[in-house]
Amino acid sequence: MKYDKKKALIFSLVKAFQVEFFGIFVMLFFMAIRLAMGVFGNLMFGFTGLMCAVCIMADYGMKQGEIARERARLHGDGVTVNFGWAIGAVSMAPALITTLLLALSKLGVIGNFMPAYKILNAALFPLMDLAAHSADVKDMSPFVLIMTAVFPMLYLFSAYIGFRLSYNRVDVKERVVYKHDKKE
Repeated sequence: MKYDKKKALIFSLVKAFQVEFFGIFVMLFFMAIRLAMGVFGNLMFGFTGLMCAVCIMADYGMKQGEIARERARLHGDGVTVNFGWAIGAVSMAPALITTLLLALSKLGVIGNFMPAYKILNAALFPLMDLAAHSADVKDMSPFVLIMTAVFPMLYLFSAYIGFRLSYNRVDVKERVVYKHDKKE
């Protein structure tokens, strides 16, 4: 049975929506306790949201990398380790589109997109609240636009790294837990 690239790409988009789903819970818990925790709450829940994106996408990349490796080994499929980039690129598309819409909003091409951006990228909400507390895009600093441009790259790199590690059969646990002596 050949490796189904189309199915893998579609499910990478589904995983991006899974990140959004978990991000909504991060945002809701953050909103419930943000007055009590202050800036620490922003940082803690912001890190939690970012780790949701990284862990979900890396896990998916690792699972797909293992499947692709086995299919390439057993059936001679032409799937290489670079397919991880495609998985990451598809999964980052929704976040990239909302970032582009936010940039267009900041430039005045479209209306105020900041409230929609914060909801559509719920995993990033606590960090966005710290950097751009206002719901008006006019109050947003250029730093926030740079920060929002970096966020979609988490999808890309975490999916690719997970795919690559699994495709190349790198056991992360073994490398972290056990010390390897360099053989000369």
